Amino acid sequence: MGGLWQRWRRPVVLLLVMAVVTMSLSFTAQMRGRLVSLSGLFSWATAPVETGFSAVGLNVTQAVYQGRQLWRLNAENARLRQELASYNSLRAELDQVLAVNDQLRAALGLKAQLGQTQGWRLVTASVIARNPDTWFDTVVIDRGENSGVRPGMAVIVPQGVVGRVVSATPNTATVMLLLDPDSGVGAVDVRSQAAGIVRGRDPVSGTLSFQLFSHRPDIKPGDVVVTSQFSQYFPAGLLIGQVATVRPTQFGLTVTATLEPSVHFDQLGWVTVIEQFPPGAAVPPLYGGGS
Repeated sequence: MGGLWQRWRRPVVLLLVMAVVTMSLSFTAQMRGRLVSLSGLFSWATAPVETGFSAVGLNVTQAVYQGRQLWRLNAENARLRQELASYNSLRAELDQVLAVNDQLRAALGLKAQLGQTQGWRLVTASVIARNPDTWFDTVVIDRGENSGVRPGMAVIVPQGVVGRVVSATPNTATVMLLLDPDSGVGAVDVRSQAAGIVRGRDPVSGTLSFQLFSHRPDIKPGDVVVTSQFSQYFPAGLLIGQVATVRPTQFGLTVTATLEPSVHFDQLGWVTVIEQFPPGAAVPPLYGGGS
């Protein structure tokens, strides 16, 4: 018996080993199939979640991109607004410079034309100050006694009468505007020659009051009114304004007309002071108000 085992031991052991290996391979293959099946089942079960996470990730990426684009657009919009504000500021400054330049050229032109006539002496001045409390009553100019300016002298612009000097220092002078109710200038209707006195009526509205001397004067809206030859401070013919309305006074004794002044008193920059003019001199309306 012992000899028989010794003889068949190796074949038997070899068969057992082969059987074990065969069983192991079979078991491994079965397990691998199960694992593959489980893996597929897991992938199938988690596919919606993976799809959801992918969509969320894509949306987040798009949101970040859009946020950056929006930030860039806002920054560009802010830059453009700033540039536009700078442009508008420069345009406003340029318009102001051009307006002042036009006023200066007109004042110098008026001085040159009237100054060519013998007996006239004029000086051009700049408005340097206005009191907010008396904005439509007085202005301060940069010419005074050292330039020959004295109280009572007429102040004009190419558009017409501004007012008259009421006080002067060596280098400045105060001008009472025609809008001041205390002002007064002899005036006449160009069409009918109806005469009266023009005074400031309402500084807020900027209108003038034309008090007629005649009981029944020939005057109507649209008529042009200029300084008369009886004016104490102004040469005749300087443009004052245009008749807007006509109404009788409180007791009906005479008539008062409301005038729209020819001068824009809120835009005064350069003015001309008439230091001297020949007695009885008359200024053509062209020089008083232009066309």
